[in-house]
Amino acid sequence: MSLDKSRLLGLDALLELGRSVQADAGRFLTDYGPELLLSLLLVAVYAVVFWGLTRLLLWLLGRFGPPDAHPVLRQTLRRVLRLTFLLLTAISVAGLFPALTPSIPAIFRVYVLLLLIFGGWALIHHLLHRQANAWGLDASLSLLLSNAVRAVWVLTGIYLMFRQFGIDLLPILGGLGVAGLAVGFAAQDILANLISGVTLLLDRPFRIGDWIRVRDYEGQVHGLTLRTTRIVTRDNEAVSIPNKEIAGATVVNLTAGGRLRLNVPLPLAYAERVPEARALLLDVMAAHPKVEKDPAPVVLVRQVNESHLELILRFYVTDENVKAYPVVTMQLREAAKEALQDAGLAAPYPRRWVQVENVEHAAELRPPGTKGSDA
Repeated sequence: MSLDKSRLLGLDALLELGRSVQADAGRFLTDYGPELLLSLLLVAVYAVVFWGLTRLLLWLLGRFGPPDAHPVLRQTLRRVLRLTFLLLTAISVAGLFPALTPSIPAIFRVYVLLLLIFGGWALIHHLLHRQANAWGLDASLSLLLSNAVRAVWVLTGIYLMFRQFGIDLLPILGGLGVAGLAVGFAAQDILANLISGVTLLLDRPFRIGDWIRVRDYEGQVHGLTLRTTRIVTRDNEAVSIPNKEIAGATVVNLTAGGRLRLNVPLPLAYAERVPEARALLLDVMAAHPKVEKDPAPVVLVRQVNESHLELILRFYVTDENVKAYPVVTMQLREAAKEALQDAGLAAPYPRRWVQVENVEHAAELRPPGTKGSDA
């Protein structure tokens, strides 16, 4: 009994499906081919007109418009022209296909609705910015308020646009409630970061522009979103830290208290006089331009070690100079070393005393040229 290999492998079914798709495509091109070509031609013509009109209006705006309003007017003009281009394209294409002709009024209503959404958001954003300044909100809380209002505004606009075509999203959203629970379990980290972001914005351990130290990172806060905190380090590295990690860590704010106090350790030999070294080191700190004069810098003995005294150079820098404080400490160490060396004050070095129990081998351990008894 012979087997039909083509039928066994399913090749006949695939060939039949291919012929069916080809026949359907041929009928579609026969019925709507001219309309498709005309639609493509209209889109190309509208694109050329849109490009030329945009260039002309932007040139007129730059020539006769107020200089201070150029960025806002340019953005608004581009947005209105794009929406108009999309409207004309959608209406023209819908007019060529009888099945889409009844949707032309809804398309025009969506166009008007989009203009109202963009214009309304520009007005709301301006009012929010002015009200945030009146309430004394910092940049982080102002950003939270703006993002929350924008999300509500966009969702409302999307709902109203679907309503123009007779689509009610509320039952669909209700049906997605069960799926939302599954997504919630799968996105626990994202939800934790969102909750932590809101907590940070309300608790405000730092603000935009503050210098902070958290875990292994130290830098200036450049952004605070609902998911991450973005800082820029002294090496100009942009770091995004999940809010969940910051909310559970110790955050050191270097600029919240204004001036920052720094302590620079410096060793001094036991044989040298502390008042003499203090006078030299005070002159070194007074000569540095980024060391604050008030409160005045001080030099203190912090610790007595085995081989030397440990002095500290204590001084303050302003919050504007927090970014450069590592460089300031390195410059002071170098200047202090040179000042002590020029004054003849010896630098300490580690010493270790060795007691020899077996005196018979003392001569072998004694350095050459030293005096002493061999016995």
